[in-house]
Amino acid sequence: MSEPLPDNRHKLQPKEGSMSIFSKTGFILFLTLSLSAFAFGQDIKIIHVVTPSWEGFTNKDGTGLFFDIVRKVYEPVGIKMKHEIVPWEHAETMVGSGKADAMLSVAVQNIGKEMLAPKYPMVIEYTVAVFKKSKIGEWRGLETLGGRQAIWIHGYDFHKNPNIRGIKLKWSEVDTHGQAWDMLKKDKTEVLMDALAGIEYYIRKNNIDFTPFGIEPLWGEKMYMAFSKSERSEKLIEIYDKRIMKLVNSGELKKIFEKWDLYPFPPDAWKE
Repeated sequence: MSEPLPDNRHKLQPKEGSMSIFSKTGFILFLTLSLSAFAFGQDIKIIHVVTPSWEGFTNKDGTGLFFDIVRKVYEPVGIKMKHEIVPWEHAETMVGSGKADAMLSVAVQNIGKEMLAPKYPMVIEYTVAVFKKSKIGEWRGLETLGGRQAIWIHGYDFHKNPNIRGIKLKWSEVDTHGQAWDMLKKDKTEVLMDALAGIEYYIRKNNIDFTPFGIEPLWGEKMYMAFSKSERSEKLIEIYDKRIMKLVNSGELKKIFEKWDLYPFPPDAWKE
């Protein structure tokens, strides 16, 4: 039987009032890493956000629901938001190449390989179909879209959405809600697909007579901030995930939603 190993633990015990070399080294390493992380976070003074202009959500003057959420997340920790209004594809290019920090309200399937996503979303977006009742008879769910002419705002990329995979439809894109509604009114398309909040906002703002139209829900999905792939973004994402949950739990996020009255506040969006 082998001899038991000698108990040399007493030799490794620090003298009273001293610190062992192992403890001291670990403490210094911990302190160095902690200070480095703190300094790195402190170095970020601005988050550069790029997005198309969506009325009520990302207004050109920097107001809107999504911009308010970004500010409420980052400004309390000393990071100011810089916004830039650009077309959707330009926003994707800027974020993907690291020329901007983040873009807003991106479906998970549209977040490119060169981007990073946080754990928690910004919102749950509900997509609907709007149509003339005289052109479409009984609504039979998503299959009603089959073979139809559909239109949506550039950047939504509904043709890539897994919810309508296998449904063949003719589709086109326009730049504004006004163009989309004009085509629907003039029977140049059969279905307008859009976010419910965007539809409701346009109807209210422009006093649209909705009598001739029908509206049906299609699906709901979580929408995220999409960040450039970098160490800087990893820190911004860490801040986002912590702060957004703090805003949810404190009730502050709900107040932002109520202020803009565009989306119903979706408490389930941030549940584990």
